[in-house]
Amino acid sequence: MGPRAPVPSRCVILTRPDGQSGALAAALQAQGIDSFAFPLLHIAAQADAAALAALDTALNDLCAYALAVFVSPNAVAHALSRLVFLKSSAGATSVNTGATGATGAKRANAATGAAGAVASATAYWPVSLPVAVVGPGSAQALADAGISPPQHHVIVPPGGPDARFDSEALLAELDVAALAGRRVLIVRGDGGRELLADTFRAAGAQVDIVSAYTRRAPAPDSAVWAALEARLTSSVPCAWVLTSSEAVRHLATMLAARYGTQEGVHTPGTPHVLAQILAAPCFTSHARIADAARAAGFDRITQCAAGDENLLAALKTWADPIQVKHDDR
Repeated sequence: MGPRAPVPSRCVILTRPDGQSGALAAALQAQGIDSFAFPLLHIAAQADAAALAALDTALNDLCAYALAVFVSPNAVAHALSRLVFLKSSAGATSVNTGATGATGAKRANAATGAAGAVASATAYWPVSLPVAVVGPGSAQALADAGISPPQHHVIVPPGGPDARFDSEALLAELDVAALAGRRVLIVRGDGGRELLADTFRAAGAQVDIVSAYTRRAPAPDSAVWAALEARLTSSVPCAWVLTSSEAVRHLATMLAARYGTQEGVHTPGTPHVLAQILAAPCFTSHARIADAARAAGFDRITQCAAGDENLLAALKTWADPIQVKHDDR
């Protein structure tokens, strides 16, 4: 009989979009830390006909750009899936000419959601087109698709203990003045910060912004809420991992809807549950996310260095005091 696995003595609530917390959950489990997935963002392939038309136009004209910027791993995955579809699928013509209605939307979703197709994107990406990304997650998504040095010029903010992975850090790595009079492509989801686009335009660049995916607030059912509440009110201490300020705002809205008042009266028991939710420590990797968490009512907020390895180290440090006591019993 082999050694017994450590019994989890702490739990981490992971809030990334569905399917994007697996690696961190596994790393936590290896440290004897349990995790609970409670996604605060729902990511879906772009299906709006006008948005798809703009995306397709840009992807079919990549050689016209001096720089392409992907703002997230989701932008990389969905845009490159779309690129592969456009270049390799026999149905590309009908999509490019503006397939609309239910059939066109279904076709677009199926095409853009084909994650496996991304692996062949390097065959269609111009070697001469530099790619800029905000952080290592996006750089890894590009590498998974075959777009990486030395064949391709990939620009990403440097790592290290003081690393920042945001628009400001990326701009510091770019020769923005050299983009004057040239075209720049920004690939993102619906909406987002305008700092990159505004900076490029101020330098005289022509900027095209396209949306490769959509983001929206999730709608957890009663069973998911019950499971979350059971975790947070149990004897096992819990912490939140918050990796998006938009996601934190969704959480604040969801908490207000579930635990708010009707005619000035709380649902029985909810003030206690809400207090426990907000009393749980939060771990973030950016000041904007910490500010959003504070605005949502959290007050035990730890901002660690960017990157999952730093997040994991901070969570392990938080868990260690109880882990030691538990292992000595």
